[in-house]
Order: sequence, then structure tokens, then C-alpha cells
Amino acid sequence: MKYLFILICSLTVQFALGQAGRSSSTAPQRKLRQAVPDSHATSVAVEPGTDDQWVGTWKQAYKPWPHIPAVNMQLQIGRPRQHMLYPALLSLDYGEYHGSWYLLLVRKNDRQLGIGRGKYPIQETPFKLGIWLMYLNGTFNYSRKGNEAPTMEIQRMWIKDLGIFMKGLYDDDEIFVSTKVTLRDMLYSNPIQLKRTSSQPWTGVEAQRIISPERDSIYLGLYDRIDVSDSTAQLTIVDEDQLDKDTVTLVHNGRTLLHSREINEKTYSQQIRLDTGMNLLALFADNYGRLPPNTGDMRIAIDGKKYSFDFSDRSNAYATFLVAQLYRRPMPEKEAKGPIPGAAVPRADTAALTRTVISRKDDWVTTIKVKQKEITLELWDAQTEDGDSISLRLNEKWIVTGFPVKKQIQELKITLQPGENRLQFMADNLGRIPPNTAALRLLFDKISRRVDISTDMKRNNMIRIIYEE
Repeated sequence: MKYLFILICSLTVQFALGQAGRSSSTAPQRKLRQAVPDSHATSVAVEPGTDDQWVGTWKQAYKPWPHIPAVNMQLQIGRPRQHMLYPALLSLDYGEYHGSWYLLLVRKNDRQLGIGRGKYPIQETPFKLGIWLMYLNGTFNYSRKGNEAPTMEIQRMWIKDLGIFMKGLYDDDEIFVSTKVTLRDMLYSNPIQLKRTSSQPWTGVEAQRIISPERDSIYLGLYDRIDVSDSTAQLTIVDEDQLDKDTVTLVHNGRTLLHSREINEKTYSQQIRLDTGMNLLALFADNYGRLPPNTGDMRIAIDGKKYSFDFSDRSNAYATFLVAQLYRRPMPEKEAKGPIPGAAVPRADTAALTRTVISRKDDWVTTIKVKQKEITLELWDAQTEDGDSISLRLNEKWIVTGFPVKKQIQELKITLQPGENRLQFMADNLGRIPPNTAALRLLFDKISRRVDISTDMKRNNMIRIIYEE
């Protein structure tokens, strides 16, 4: 018994050390800090609409014994980004205990959401569950029978032999031991089946931070974005440890590239073509192999650089997924050849574009004051992606021409001059469904401001931006 106790303690210490940090030698830099609510924050950079099968409030009342109160679990899921990244708020209530956490869910397929390993604590009282939240891992599996409310059932990836089962049980006041045991058992092994009680999305101000780590550096499984120019990337998946039947699934912008692929001596390598704008590459651990955890490593070579996204990295140990962000910049005008799809003028003929834009009426949309010289524009199609293409001009200088408006968010950075700046949007075509529409979000001074753009072949949209140095 003595040696067993020593072994458990040793494993506990090793595992705890594994949570302490994350190597920065092969991954984009990020750090964990307390999220501070931003009163100016708006809705997340996501597709609008509430018809998503995952979005809404999901609940379960877990009652293992008739004579005790139920443990109430609630999961609120916000609108997704690119139909892949779902910000969520998890809460647990049982007697005197209350806990709530931010977490990231990632769509693996039409029936499964991967559960992020990291749960960022917002509030826990009168004690903390700490490492026990690791038990809540794996996937939520969606099902629906007839006209009944949809349900999500957890499919855990088991964490065994880590010496954490009893960790912290007798910390704090011993009067909470019974409460802790009930919560631990629920998280560790008992069935969890959540029923959707509302389809209204979670709209908390922190939802943006969960799926946009560039603006707040909580790491929940989503790596910082990498800006790239090449249209293709060389992707290789290897096992960083012993070959032990680890299998992985790879999803690129909602498209499955690999399904339950075993990592073995035959190294998987292929070239993948990137979309213009944001590319989300989600690597899912399907199992932990014979020697837990999964130690798959996704390596990407692009623009003459190499990047590693590794399950054996400390912050990803025993994770269900990790997500890489590769942002492919729109093609510079000087590299563009041929006509703009659906446009009446060649892309390179800016003089003709200028004659066209000044011949149309300018509709003033709004005026925005900023104190930041460089701001970011996020553009996407808020309705049906129908082939809309627009050109943008700032202070009579063309930023982009023939810019396709897609469902996925695309970003542009613009540099302002002191005082008044005029940002002009011109429709190159009307797409399949007139008029030409786009959703625009301006990011500046840690604030986001959304504007809806609607143009046609007779009128432009104009935004006045006042830059105060």
C-alpha cells in the first residue's frame, strides 16, 4: 500500500507539472491571463442565424440518489465561426457549490463536437474542482428522435492511471467531501446527456475572446493565427512518440481530409490547397492509442517556414483536438491577372475602376472615431454566398479589387491618415441574388463595430472614419 501511495503521488506531480506551461519553440506565442469583460465588445465573428443544430442552451439534472438534490449542468453554446468553432459557457450547480467555465467546442462532423481540454474558470465556490475538469473530455454526440428535443451525449476518451482520481478530495473543509464525490463521479464516469431547452445562442461578451485568441490570449485549443502568402501547404502527420495505434481525424474549413487515420511507419504527407482568407485546420485525437495520450504531430510547411501543432506539447496532453489558423492573404493587385468575375472592367485597370466608382452615388453608412492608426476589417457574406464581389477604396486609393465575399470571414488591414478617412465600397457585380451584400466588422481600440454593406451598380457605400492621434 505504501508503494502504491508513492506511485500515485508521483504520477500526480508529473501530470500537474504538465499543466504548468507550453513550449514556445515550435508553436505561435500565447499566454494565459484573466479575461477582463469589455463593455464595448459585440457579437462574435460568426455566421448569423439561430438554426444551427448545436447553438443554444443544453441542460441535464443528474440525480444519482432519490434522497439527494440533483446536480444541474448547463451548457450554453454561441454562434459558430466558420461553422467549426463554437464558444461555450459551462456551469455546474449542486447544493452550495457553483462553478462556471469558458470552453471551446469544435465541430468534428455533423454529429460530433469535440470538447476542449481547457476549461477556463470564471467562478467556483466554495471549492475548486481543478484538474477534475479533465474528465469532461471527448465528444458530444448529437441525436434527435422525431419531434423530441435534440440531445447531446458525452463520449469520453478515458484518462486512466494518472493518479488524479482522489486528488484534492480532502482539501478545504472536510464537510464538502460528499459534495465533491458526487461531482467527481458525474464528471468521471456517469452518463451525461444534455437536452436542448432553447435555440437562442449564447451572446456573452467573452464569446469573442474564446474564438479569437489574437485579441485575448486564453489558450483553449486554438492556436494564434499565422499569415501566409502561398496558396498550398505541405502537411505531414507523424507520431512524436512510439507507434502505438494513435489515430487522428483532420478537418479543413469543415471538410474532412483524414478520417480515423492511424499514425504508423507510413508517414502521411500531402499538399493541401488553402482558401483565400482564414483556413482552420482541426486535428482530432480519435483515441489515445495503447500508450496514452495521443502524440500525433501535425507539421505544416509554407512560405519557406515550418510549423508544428503537437498533441505531445504540454498544453495539449490528453486533449481531444487542436486547431491551427492559417490566414491566406488576398492576392495582391499586381499579381492578379484576367478580369474580375462578373465585373465590367479589368482588375488591373484602376483608372476604369475610378471612373466607375465616381459615376455612382455614395450612400453614407456611418461615422466612426478611432484612436488607432491601423485597423482591421472583417468581411463575410451574412446571407447567402452568391458570388458577390466588391472593390474597396480608402482615400481615393484602391485597397483591393475584385474581392470575393464568402461565408467565411476574410480580413484586411488598413492604415489611416490623421483626421478624416473615407472608406468606399463598390459592387463589382450583383451576384446571383441582388443587391451586392456583405457584413463588415471593424476592429479597433479593442472594440468591434459591425456594419451591413448593401451596394448595386448605381450606388456605393461610404464609411467615414475619423482618426484622432
